[in-house]
Amino acid sequence: MGIVRFLLALSVILSHLPPATFHFISGAFGVQAFFIVSGFYMALILDRKYADTRLFYSNRLLRLAPTYFTVMAVGLVLLLAFQMTATSSLGIFELVFTNPGSAAIMLFENVFVLGQHLLYWFMIDGDGGLYLDPNGGLPTETSAVAWQALVVPQSWSLSIELLFYAVAPWLARKRLWVLFAIAGASIVLRVLGYWLPVEFGLWQGRLFSTTLFMFLFGMIAYRALPRVEAFPRWIHGLVLAAMIALIVLLPQTGAEYEVQAWSVYLGIAAGTPFAFALTRDISWDRWIGELSYPIYLTHLIVVAGVLIYEVPYPVWSTIGITLAVSALLLVAIEHPVDRWRQRRVRRKAEEGVASAEGALPASA
Repeated sequence: MGIVRFLLALSVILSHLPPATFHFISGAFGVQAFFIVSGFYMALILDRKYADTRLFYSNRLLRLAPTYFTVMAVGLVLLLAFQMTATSSLGIFELVFTNPGSAAIMLFENVFVLGQHLLYWFMIDGDGGLYLDPNGGLPTETSAVAWQALVVPQSWSLSIELLFYAVAPWLARKRLWVLFAIAGASIVLRVLGYWLPVEFGLWQGRLFSTTLFMFLFGMIAYRALPRVEAFPRWIHGLVLAAMIALIVLLPQTGAEYEVQAWSVYLGIAAGTPFAFALTRDISWDRWIGELSYPIYLTHLIVVAGVLIYEVPYPVWSTIGITLAVSALLLVAIEHPVDRWRQRRVRRKAEEGVASAEGALPASA
């Protein structure tokens, strides 16, 4: 799955890079595909690794928080010292943070992340206040959106991830038909957005209830893994190749939005267990897959620097610098924290074995 996750992260970079003349699937579809992959992996680890829900929650936070806070700290320094931002301006931050109410909200959102996806529904007025605009979402020359006061604005997707993590242990225990039923309800809500007086992009992409089916598609895909593992490896490889082609070539088909959207949703969901079965024991594939999270968090900072300072070969420079910075974060922060996370899991498992042995009768 590493190559798939890497290409999805690359699709987000290309979507946010104006000089890019070739694009993979849109950044929005890339993020939504990550939701599907996340659902698969959360079902996997909850089934095979985490019997303790509290340990699952704390380890999920440890997975996300260190890199996020590192990137936010660097981004804040670059913003204040060099006004380096690809999506905002120092003036927007000053406007918002001089309004007491908005300052409190944005301080909370930048630090705790939860709720960031809802900021796309709010605009910033002339006094720095926030007001609801269901037709907003994107800034214009005369108006700013609340998410522009986020130091790491792409972390809105982590907000939705955190909500999914909250319900994932409960969902993982449900029967398959229940997962299908909840996914169906989520899809119905998504479709309703076409008839509601709201911006459809906001409705279908910035609400937990209308994105939940994507995570559930991943959880459902995990249930198919035992059967998929019985297929020959050449079939696994063929499906993986089809997933790569989907990510790279889908926009070149010129298909309509909904056709592309459902091609991504169904294609990634159906292909994930095949790709996982083929690549799970390949260390280099796992390593490049682990780059996807720091790539996602750091790429906008790199885009800002490349564009502001007019770095030559902006597309290749952005990709190269982002990869280098992401590899540094992976080795210096994520791997050490991950070793600690795994030790916590092993220690909990050992405590469970010791407790079980202590409960056995003396004659056992």
